[in-house]
Amino acid sequence: MNTIQLPECGLFRKSAVLLAIFFAIILNVSAQVPSPAPVAAAGARDAQGNLVPGASATTERVIVTGSNIPTAEEVGPNPVDIYNQETMSKSGERTTEQFLQSLPTVNANVIPQSNNENGSNTAVGAATIALRGFDARATLILIDGRRVAPYPTGNNPGLVNVMFVDLNSIPAAAIESIEILKDGASTTYGADAVAGVVNIKLRHDYQNYAETSVQYGNTEHEDSGEFLASAIFGVGDNTTNITGVLNYYHRNSIAQRDRAYSIVPAFLSSNNSPYNLSLSSDVAAAAGGANLNPGGTEFASPPDLTNGLAPANNYLYGTSRVRAAGGQRPGFDYNLFALSFPESERYGGYFAADHKIFGDQMVLYADAY
Repeated sequence: MNTIQLPECGLFRKSAVLLAIFFAIILNVSAQVPSPAPVAAAGARDAQGNLVPGASATTERVIVTGSNIPTAEEVGPNPVDIYNQETMSKSGERTTEQFLQSLPTVNANVIPQSNNENGSNTAVGAATIALRGFDARATLILIDGRRVAPYPTGNNPGLVNVMFVDLNSIPAAAIESIEILKDGASTTYGADAVAGVVNIKLRHDYQNYAETSVQYGNTEHEDSGEFLASAIFGVGDNTTNITGVLNYYHRNSIAQRDRAYSIVPAFLSSNNSPYNLSLSSDVAAAAGGANLNPGGTEFASPPDLTNGLAPANNYLYGTSRVRAAGGQRPGFDYNLFALSFPESERYGGYFAADHKIFGDQMVLYADAY
């Protein structure tokens, strides 16, 4: 038998082996890489940014296999102090501001109930607190978990205007409890909660009760009487509740001249008007005063603790400043007219009502204060 070998058979065999290897590689890669899922895009655009009619774009699927978001088990509970109505009553403090300032979590960088308006304190009669050594701008104060309007003028208006919530406007009788988040919460509430959050929860469920309270106190000098009266009432059942609070507060002022430790200031002033009045000498003489420089001017100063209505013959007169280092008086004692504690009077009310339409799933409520 004669064997005939075609020269093309060797080339055909080599080509078949190469094709088999190529398809094996393609099938293996396709099995390992997931096929892209087409996603409809808003439309393709040309080089000039114009939409191309009928064109579409695709993108690859992204599979998230992990997360850096911490869970409650990892970060633990937030440090929250809770003070209820019983704790506030036992503290002996009459106002919300006084109670909060007595807590160890509150630092000294607060806005106290100020006495006089000056360049660094313009929130006269208002007060608030601050946490963790920051000023009042870094402590967020909420009422029932909601933000409230700040004090209208702020404190120290200017480049550093400290906006805050006036705690004196919140009657203590209307408070159910106070929650203080001592840790920073800026990621949740914003930059005004860097130092922490104070949540004041008001009464909402005071069913079929009524309560009145009257308090009075005074200083040992009996010159700053403090009177506080409140009334709380409520009616309701498991579906509807109505709660109301009435509050009145009054305290007399304390003058710095009423205390030996505050009547003398750190220094005496010689520039306060009208205590160095520059007057016409002839006019002063016509009013009953001294004529020390006829045809010219002279200085006059009214007696202490007067409002300018004293007779002209009771004034102090001189050809130079009356209240100065070399004058008849060493200077002006401004503490004779300043207050250590301002007179305060506040009254208001609080009303809350809620009605369950579909249990706890739908509740109609209203608040007013």
